[in-house]
Amino acid sequence: MTPQRLLAVFGAATLMVLPSLGAKAEDVCDKPVDMVILSIVHDVKRYEEYRASFIELGNLEEFGGRIVTVATRLEFEPEVLEGEWPDNRHSFVIRWPCAAAAHKFWNSEVYQTKQLPLRVGAGNYDIALFPAIPE
Repeated sequence: MTPQRLLAVFGAATLMVLPSLGAKAEDVCDKPVDMVILSIVHDVKRYEEYRASFIELGNLEEFGGRIVTVATRLEFEPEVLEGEWPDNRHSFVIRWPCAAAAHKFWNSEVYQTKQLPLRVGAGNYDIALFPAIPE
């Protein structure tokens, strides 16, 4: 057996015995992230159905997500310090234990087939993940 082949076999055996060494960086769940959602809603009825689905299906919590900031006139009257905050502007921040958890939620069958279709056409959305600032 060649040294390269021996090394390959040894490496594969090591990864089977020590699966944590074979984990991908994106699978490691040790750095919280915030999902920032900025939206301009055009169809309030459709958007409300989408929001209600989170309570009904409870899948946000299933993946470790929790809403940490809500900025919407549907629930609060903001104190605008500068500029404007139109009635149809909505903003949320969802804290996830890590990016992998956020991706699992985002790619989940429930979100993709039951929730996301409710949001499509309700408005314009910008959604991104950022490293969470420690509390």
